[in-house]
Amino acid sequence: IQKLHRKMAKIEGENIQNKRLVETLETSLDENEINLRVAKKQLHILQREKTELIEQTKTLRSQLDETTAQFEYARTSVYQEKKDIETILEEERKAKESAEKARRQLESRMEELMAKKSKFMC
Repeated sequence: IQKLHRKMAKIEGENIQNKRLVETLETSLDENEINLRVAKKQLHILQREKTELIEQTKTLRSQLDETTAQFEYARTSVYQEKKDIETILEEERKAKESAEKARRQLESRMEELMAKKSKFMC
């Protein structure tokens, strides 16, 4: 009977330990479930933020592409306009040189005629 009492006491002690262990495990499980729910909420928030940031990045890339295209168009236009102005200035310079040459020739011819006229008058 004493053996049975000792065995029973031992089993009751083990039972109490097992109950404590089960309670600890249940508490740990509850905490882990709460942590899992919190982590899932955070994951959902982060996924939503990621999606928003991806969309924002796409929008900014699109704006950058559009601005770059506008800049390239403006740069090309300015370059072409500069070439046109340089061409016009070169043509005007040549025309001015030609007119100056013609004026000098005309003055030279006038001087010759005046010299002949002076000789003729004398």
